[in-house]
Amino acid sequence: MTAFTPPALFLAADAIDTGSQRLMGRQSAGHGFLRGFVDVYRASPARPLDVVTPAGNDSRFVATALERMGWPHPVRMLAADRPAAWGELGVLQYPAPMSDALGWQRSRQTHGVASFALCGVTHTISSDAVMRQLAAYVAGPFAAHDALVCTSRSVLRAVQFIWREQTEFLASRLGIAVAPDLPMLPVIPLGVHAADFSADGQERHEARARHGFADDDIVVLFVGRLSLHAKANPLAMYLACARAAASSGRRIRVLECGWFANEAIRKSFDEAASTAGIRVDRVDGREPGVTQRAYRAADLFVSLSDNIQETFGLTPVEAMAAGLPVVASDWDGYRETVRDGEDGFLIPTVQPANAQGAAALVEGYQDGRLNYDRYVAYAHTLVAVNVEACAVAIARLAADPALRMRMGESGRRRVRELFDWSRVLPQYQALWVEQRDRLALCRARVAPAPRGEPGMPNPLQMFAHYPSASLTLQSRIHRDRAAGPGARGLRELSMWQFADGWLPDAAAIAHAWEVLPDDAANAPTIEHWAARLEIDRVQAERLAAWMAKVGLVAIR
Repeated sequence: MTAFTPPALFLAADAIDTGSQRLMGRQSAGHGFLRGFVDVYRASPARPLDVVTPAGNDSRFVATALERMGWPHPVRMLAADRPAAWGELGVLQYPAPMSDALGWQRSRQTHGVASFALCGVTHTISSDAVMRQLAAYVAGPFAAHDALVCTSRSVLRAVQFIWREQTEFLASRLGIAVAPDLPMLPVIPLGVHAADFSADGQERHEARARHGFADDDIVVLFVGRLSLHAKANPLAMYLACARAAASSGRRIRVLECGWFANEAIRKSFDEAASTAGIRVDRVDGREPGVTQRAYRAADLFVSLSDNIQETFGLTPVEAMAAGLPVVASDWDGYRETVRDGEDGFLIPTVQPANAQGAAALVEGYQDGRLNYDRYVAYAHTLVAVNVEACAVAIARLAADPALRMRMGESGRRRVRELFDWSRVLPQYQALWVEQRDRLALCRARVAPAPRGEPGMPNPLQMFAHYPSASLTLQSRIHRDRAAGPGARGLRELSMWQFADGWLPDAAAIAHAWEVLPDDAANAPTIEHWAARLEIDRVQAERLAAWMAKVGLVAIR
């Protein structure tokens, strides 16, 4: 596979829909990735792009999105619930951590786990579903040619922690050394389209005028979901802005660009701003063009993430692309994008070292007494951002236009060099090439075979000991002379309506019954009966079982 051979894409509307009323960072990231993908492969040799997608509205949404982004080549839409029809995919890019279900779908294919390579990507990893999925990789249907892209080294360490814990548990449980064949964990950041955030002086003037900001106002911007517990508690920013205004003598205005999940959260933000004594203006970041105008109107960007949901942090990179100095919490992936003293300032954070401080929290979430929102809300109370350090950083930037410009330009260059999708996508391309190479090596080393999921066995195998006898292709079948309503009438009973598509229709069943002899002496084997009907042998066995069930035939 060359870098110019695109992988197959697994896409659903929820992964790329930036018009959602509950817009999340993963959707912005997914939409940006797809735009970058189209840009990179637009000029590649024409070939159908394989896209696995849920049926119905999702496939239509994805097809329309590709068309609007300018994808010039044919698209082969593959149904997510029909893996047998996918064929040779090479690499399948998945917009989240790969699921066990997807792994087992692959394992049923011709080459088993080596049928194609899976490539997923991390976003939020703090939910029970994702954490348990990460743990399941240790004993799940995955291999060394698979990859889970970590968007930051912080995420990498968190995933490795779960794998280490799960491996140690399995070794203790089984009483043997465990060395699982795990997916690769490459670190590839999320990207932005840097050109989207460029603006000239006139556009900046118009954006500030639109909000009523004076030329000498210092506008502090926050972009993202306006959530107390799932993004960034605003109180630290409000308090820091108030202190910075007092120490610098500058009028500081706070602009929040995002959306609230409910009115109660809005009121809590208003209450916090009032307590801090700071004025806050807000705009709905879900509306087209609003976020870009907010970046143009601002003098500096502040995001004090203090929650375990954050893994990378796309908005600080967007702010850097817009030429804004960034004040961010020294937390998770933020510290891997913003360089302290160069592109802005990283504000120290602290949380308890004693794990017992969260033991009751974990147990409550695990046992169902706490839902996910309450779990992350309690967890965020354990993380403190240094308010005074943040106030000093904001005051320095407020008082020094040259510092703002120097840091803003440094951040802009950094984004263009490292975080523009034109820089990020080649890292994916190199990964996909390596995955194809590893896949070929796996097939050459062994001959992987199809395999079912142990936790979802075939009922004819798991319960094979239930019946008195087993029906096989060598079982003999003949008409039961006592059959009453006849084959057609029995099939047309309303009780069998649910089986349309599973059982043949009434006419086919009547024909299958009519070709059988009445006497046991001349009874054919099911194999010969199937040949005469010109139907699949497996289908013939199923049909024979049903016909015996309703008294149409006798089997011996």
